[in-house]
Amino acid sequence: MNEATALPLPTLSNHSNISDNAPWEQYQRPYVRDLAFALACPNVLTHWIDFTDHQNNDGSGGESAVNNTDKNTAKISVHSADFWHAQYKAYQGRLQILDSTNAYQALTRYLLARPSPNRLGFHFEGLLSFWITDGFAHGHHPYEILASNVQLYCGKQTSGELDLVLYNHQEKLTEHWELAIKFFMGSAPFAPVNWVGINPNDNLQRKMAHMQTKQFCTLAIDTKNHGEVKIDKRYALIKGRFFLPMTNNNFVYPDWFTPSFPLHRWLAAPSNQNNQADQISEIAQTDDITELLTDVVAIRQAHYIEWFTQRNFYNKEDNKVSPTIATLQQGLYFVQRSSQGGYEPVVILQTAVNAEQNSVKD
Repeated sequence: MNEATALPLPTLSNHSNISDNAPWEQYQRPYVRDLAFALACPNVLTHWIDFTDHQNNDGSGGESAVNNTDKNTAKISVHSADFWHAQYKAYQGRLQILDSTNAYQALTRYLLARPSPNRLGFHFEGLLSFWITDGFAHGHHPYEILASNVQLYCGKQTSGELDLVLYNHQEKLTEHWELAIKFFMGSAPFAPVNWVGINPNDNLQRKMAHMQTKQFCTLAIDTKNHGEVKIDKRYALIKGRFFLPMTNNNFVYPDWFTPSFPLHRWLAAPSNQNNQADQISEIAQTDDITELLTDVVAIRQAHYIEWFTQRNFYNKEDNKVSPTIATLQQGLYFVQRSSQGGYEPVVILQTAVNAEQNSVKD
């Protein structure tokens, strides 16, 4: 097991840790940016962590369409950061074509034709599905889609689905890839359970346990064009952006956390809760935040799709708001400082915050 890693942290005044690891920023067309992000962003995990108790796993995660499941979860793997960097480099020429020619229309049509294209999870799945299909057709990688969105059943009721089942022509193996795009705010001690979404019921540990006990129990599936196929390997793809407390300056990367994964900042806004202790801690946080915002010249609230990548055409004067923390609603924002020309993402949380540990209460 690798040791914890100490690396430079992202701050509002130091943008280098974000820019150096964000090759998607060079593309102009929004969906090409998103596609580059979905590809170049590494998995947050360096290795899989088992949060389940196999002795108590009753297999209630469901059955595949051919009733091939196992009560004991098979080995789950994750692709390394080097793997995703290599895939991005192999596809980079194609990304440049999509960004500069009418080939972009094929990407747009593909994404908009999918169900619920404005939902972040579906958008992420559409982006990776396009890359797999388009990249295989152009010889950029060895992966061919055999099936997608395979329904799982518990009795006669659906209990979930498998995202992607691929054939790896290089390794001669059938692989199941389960996808997740997550935007989590972290708090000490920064274990997987401490990375929580805007919805406090969603956290990294819970998502991983769900993957392991639901989707990754399937041993084989029926496909329309390839008959029954046995799954040889399972990969968890968990990408996105994570956010550290603004006042935390001593974060040490856990051994499971990929150092090149996009890492930004969150800060707490005053809330209207009546708990006096929470109000006191929030006031302390707000004082710190006010000081941190002294160099901010503009803040604009992000559009929903910008959790993936920023749309520069929204950076207009009429979209900017005064940098006053008390007036901001909860959500994602882009902050511009007087010391730099660009914007960087910051999450504003209206939540109970522990001033000493900067923890989001789940």
